[in-house]
Amino acid sequence: MTKLLFQDDSYLRTFEAYIIEIIDDHVVLNQTAFAYMGGGLQSDSGFIKTQSGDKYEMLESYFKGGKVLHKLSQVPKESLLNEKVTCTLDWEKRYKQMRLHTALHSLSGLLFNKYGSTVTGGNITPEKSRVDFEIDHLRQERVEEIVSEINKILVGDHPVSISYMNRDDALKIPDLIRTKVNLIPESVKTIRIVEIKGVDMQADGGVHIANTKEIGEFVSLKSENRGKNNKRLYFTVKP
Repeated sequence: MTKLLFQDDSYLRTFEAYIIEIIDDHVVLNQTAFAYMGGGLQSDSGFIKTQSGDKYEMLESYFKGGKVLHKLSQVPKESLLNEKVTCTLDWEKRYKQMRLHTALHSLSGLLFNKYGSTVTGGNITPEKSRVDFEIDHLRQERVEEIVSEINKILVGDHPVSISYMNRDDALKIPDLIRTKVNLIPESVKTIRIVEIKGVDMQADGGVHIANTKEIGEFVSLKSENRGKNNKRLYFTVKP
């Protein structure tokens, strides 16, 4: 079982780990700060350096078959099994995704509190994000209203906190029910909660910034009609 360092410290840029399994051009580490692909987020990338000085590019990580797999740029030497390695994240990519992810959660809270809209899907890349949500219309004046309101939130002092909760207790909290906590597999007994103080609360396993003040300016890129009550908004954050 790989310890997920990124779930408790999103700002960890470099870490040490042991290679506990080699599968073709993939390695499994005993612990990792490389956030893996999932929940609409792209995976981290970076480098893994061995004690002998060899350096492997870590292209992507993902969860499969109960393991966190780290795909390398080349097949590693078998002698690296059980070796201690130093891992470094592509921090520019990670930090942009953290800002976009927290912006998306903030937007989710705004959409529900102001319009009664629930988010139905989303995707985050280092360049931009998209969010799908239920709302009657998304004409230009409403897009401008949403952008204005979300930017008022983002410049405020809203700390982001991580906590863990028993599944049964989580199912009693209205905000978590709204964000589909009940869809998490029943085998998961402990729920990770991400709360943006005064803005949003969701069950979430991804990486976030510590305060909305780090996000920057929310910029709408375009909007689309995806059905009668389903709309899509593309956005980014600047700088």
